[in-house]
Amino acid sequence: MSATCLGGRSVSFEKAKTITFALVYLTEALKKEGRKKLSAKEMAAEINKHWSRVIDGGKISAILRGWHLPPEEMDDLHEALQKLIQARKLRLDLSDIPPGLAVQHELPAVFQSNIPHGLQGEVIGDLASNMAGPWTFYYVSPIDRDGKPASEIRSTAAYIYRTTPDARSMDIRMVSKRGLWNGTLFTTGPHLYVVLNDIAKNDVRKTETTFFVVNRPYSKQPFIAGVGTALIRSTTLTVAPVFGFLFFGEKHVPAGTSKSDKSSDLSVKKVFQSSPPLEADLEAIRSEACLSYSWAEFVRNRPGLAAYVKTLRVNGEELDDGAPVLHLRWP
Repeated sequence: MSATCLGGRSVSFEKAKTITFALVYLTEALKKEGRKKLSAKEMAAEINKHWSRVIDGGKISAILRGWHLPPEEMDDLHEALQKLIQARKLRLDLSDIPPGLAVQHELPAVFQSNIPHGLQGEVIGDLASNMAGPWTFYYVSPIDRDGKPASEIRSTAAYIYRTTPDARSMDIRMVSKRGLWNGTLFTTGPHLYVVLNDIAKNDVRKTETTFFVVNRPYSKQPFIAGVGTALIRSTTLTVAPVFGFLFFGEKHVPAGTSKSDKSSDLSVKKVFQSSPPLEADLEAIRSEACLSYSWAEFVRNRPGLAAYVKTLRVNGEELDDGAPVLHLRWP
């Protein structure tokens, strides 16, 4: 398994986890009298004594939260940490960390389930403003609400939270007809990726959804399009909905919003910034924004987005009510 990193190469999940563990361990093992642990700045100073590069406290702090550096820096940092351990005679070999020792030190959540952290993309840049705010996402489902094979377009309400242009990801929350989703948006090259998990209370379906977006929106074209995949591990539906689907979305830029916050519909923003959101507010969003359409209804209700979608080609053909989908079920 590997973890995506800026620069094209990848850092193995195990190496990223090992380095993070070493930092957590050392901040405690090298603590000064009367302190629980070293600060990130103090830890950086210790590492720099054994490293040809120079690392600052900000990067140490980021790694301790689950991020990682470019592969070549991670390789050098791993070596420097082992030298520091040897210099302090701590008798710890980073190539063979005893499981009993590892469980004594709390690592970031991303390393606690042995799932590789692949959500660290390139710098967000202008997407920090172009993607931030409320969206309506649409996807072409191969089954209807009763679980029977029938193509229809479904909509969900999403909110992408504002960040700084130098960030590497954006947080996103989405409300669907039956779920409440938290996720991350990140970018590599010209493409965007959105990974979401259903966190709705008492929801045992354990769903994961990923959108692969092929374009970047801008002020005069607030549309996105791509493909998605969805996995539902258990369901009451007769047809297990594990499928690939066409995906498109439209950003809301309502009239009357202030110039300082053009990307925000304040009423929607209020709901998505509540933690947790009120069930009544969720139901209001679902009744207004989580709908099902035939292609004819979609064209009639969302003419601007429909015109954009018709410029796309799937297998060389224009999209219409015969849009292809992939539906996979297991025995």
